[in-house]
Formats: sequence, structure tokens, C-alpha cells
Amino acid sequence: MFNRKRLFVLMLSLLLLSLSGAALAQDPIELTMWTWKIFHVPGLEAIAANYEAETGIKVNIEAYNPDEVYRTKITTSAQSGDLPDILSYWSGGQWELAATDMLVELTDVVDESWQSEFLPGTYELQSVMTQSTYDFCQQDADCTYSNIEVGQVFSVPLLAGQAFFLFGNKQIISDAGLDPNAVPATAEEWMDAMLAIKEATGSPGLVTGVQNPAVLHFWLFNPLMITSCGVETYDAIWNGEDSFTNPCAMKVLDWFYAMSTNDLWMPGILQTNIDPADVAFSQELAAYDLGGTYTLGFLIAQGMDPENIVSFPVPPLAGSAIPTLEIAPAPLIDVMVTKHSEYPEEALAFLRYLTSPEQMALFAKINGDLPAVKVPSDPEIVGSVMPGLLNAVSDYTPFQDSTSQQLQEPSSVLQLGLQQFITGETTPEELATAIDEANKAAWEQLGS
Repeated sequence: MFNRKRLFVLMLSLLLLSLSGAALAQDPIELTMWTWKIFHVPGLEAIAANYEAETGIKVNIEAYNPDEVYRTKITTSAQSGDLPDILSYWSGGQWELAATDMLVELTDVVDESWQSEFLPGTYELQSVMTQSTYDFCQQDADCTYSNIEVGQVFSVPLLAGQAFFLFGNKQIISDAGLDPNAVPATAEEWMDAMLAIKEATGSPGLVTGVQNPAVLHFWLFNPLMITSCGVETYDAIWNGEDSFTNPCAMKVLDWFYAMSTNDLWMPGILQTNIDPADVAFSQELAAYDLGGTYTLGFLIAQGMDPENIVSFPVPPLAGSAIPTLEIAPAPLIDVMVTKHSEYPEEALAFLRYLTSPEQMALFAKINGDLPAVKVPSDPEIVGSVMPGLLNAVSDYTPFQDSTSQQLQEPSSVLQLGLQQFITGETTPEELATAIDEANKAAWEQLGS
């Protein structure tokens, strides 16, 4: 007998199967992430591949460079409604994007568990709108994000970094009969190593972006001086209450002078800026390179074998008030979900996956850049060079306790004088006196 009810059930089942098949036939979810750091692409793609293997969701990584091209593309894409699902952006710069309603708010999404995985001083100081940042914005008539409230969150930190790091070419060091893995305990030991390398191999000791006058000041002089003098004396000297002729400051100037009298700089150093200096080091034109956590990734991108690089923080002078330089990294790059995403929940899930310790350890190993996430310093996990950076990273740095105001006039005299050491135009005694005079005049002009 014909059974209408059975026929109806059969037809309904076929319809549901048809709809299910149609859904399965649709394209799988794909997300897009933008960055301006081209050398970050391999690490991001490796994480994206892992994510696709686990979830079936593909994440396409696209890079646009240089910086201004990237900024312009974001602006034009925001106007056309064509932003990617995920953006990487300069830490602190996300407020301008959030103020124009471009980003998904994450205030109630980043829970305590997620927050605990970030390096101290990254998420809570740059990814969260702090009271100090809010107050500064409200007092600035030109501030573009005055509509953002205290406590709001629109991004999480991806990468952190800081200067004060040295990188050595293991092969050159080894060719001089030195242990390539030995880290100098003092600046004097480091100079002795450069002298030995020059005598044995003819290789110059050090390269960095000396053409930029701020490099020697902030990347080398300041860490040597704050450790040599201690925070209290360091502040007193810069604040005009003490003198650059103080023995602890003179030791630093004497060390810089000896670098020049011993001819340890790479030839042409005064015409060498930051990126060209790193390129020169990658081409084995000097034994050591002065830079920051971000330098390592650039060197690897230039084709240097990570196994041939040793890294360590700037070593203090012997007898320094602070015997070891502790370095607290600052957030450099944040990641965020845009409101143009068709799959905001999936994009947010990838953000969480991307910033997990396991995936950021993989990124560190591939790219040699410092995550803003706590990762182990095991060479098997992060590669042979990253431990030199990770082991120097601390929750604290003496610069956090410093209240020094390094006024423009004495800073300019110092920067020029450090360059003039190289040309032989001044001496430590002459430079110390000149800085003091400029510092005194600058403070008097301020009415202090």
C-alpha cells in the first residue's frame, strides 16, 4: 500500500541531504592577515599552516612595504571597505584605527589566562588604554583618538623589542682563536676580544649605524653609563646636579675613545646608517654588530646562518655600580581584527592561536624576532641565537627607575663628540667639559 507519510519522510531526508551537500560544496572559510614586515612572512605562514591543519581554516598572509605604502593601503582599504580580517600594526598606533571604528573591540575578550601569556609591560601598557595615555590625549587638541575610553582594548601584542644588544660572527671570533660562545663579562673583555680579532684576522671589531648620531648615544653610551654610575648618579649628571667629569662617566668616555684610538670601528663607519650596518655585518665586514632584538631577524633575512651568530646584551664596564644590564622589552607590533571581516569569530580565534606560546616560539625560531609572548629559551625550541636575547630579557631595567631629562643641547654635544672621537677631533676631557657647559646652559634656560 502506498504510504504518503513514508514518502514525505523520504523526500524530506533527500532534501536535507541535498542542502547539506550544497553547504559542503561551498568554499571553506579563508582569512587574510596583513603585515608590513616582509621578513615576518615565513614565520606567519608556518603558523597559518599549523592553524589550517588543526581547523581547516586557511589564513593568507600578505605583506606591503615600505611603511608608508602600508599605511596608505590601510587608509584606502578602510574607505573602500576592503580591509583584511587581521591587521598587524605599530603598538600604540591601533588607537587611531579604533577611533575611526575600524577595529573589533576586545575589551571583554582578552581574559586573564590570555593576558598572563604576554611579557610584562606589553599588553597592559600599550594594548589597553591607560589612564596616562587617555589624559595625554585629552590635553592634546590634535589627538585623533579622544573618543577611546580608559580600559578599552582593540589589539593584543605580537612582538616586543629593545636596543642594547650585540651580535657576534662566530666564525670570525673562532678564527681569532677565541671561544665563539663565550659572552664577555665586561666591556673591557669585549674590547680585548675585538683587539685579538683584529690582530689575528684583520677584521674590524664593530659596526653599527654611527651616521645616525642617536645610535651611539642611546644604544651604547646610555647603557654603559647607567650601569657604570648607577641610576641615582646617572640621573644627577643628566639633570645638571653632577658632572660628566665624574669618574663613572669618564670611564665610559675613555672606553669610547679607546675604540677609536685602537681603530676598532669598521672603515667608513661615519657614513654607515643602521640597515647598511646590519648588511655589512651579514657580509662579514665586522666581527660584531650593535643593534636590538629586531636586528636578529633582519640578519637572518639577509641570509646569515643563525648558527653563526652569538648574541648578548651590552656588557657593563668593570667595577660598574650595576654589574649586569637588565633589559625590559617594549611592545613593538600589535595584531587586531577589523570590522570588515566576514568571519570575526574565526579571526579572533586565529589571533588567540597566533599569540600562543607554542606558535610564537615557532615564529621566533624561524624569524629570529622577539615575541611579546613568554616563550622558553630552549635552543631546541627557539633556535640557537634567541636564548641570548631571551635570557637577557627581564621584567625590570634600571632605565625604569631613571628620572633623567636628557635635554637636546647636551645630547647634541655628546652625539657629535662621540663621532669626533672617531675622527680624532676631541678628547674625553674636552667632551666632558663641553657637555657640562651645554647642560648647564640648557637647565638655566629652563629656569632650573
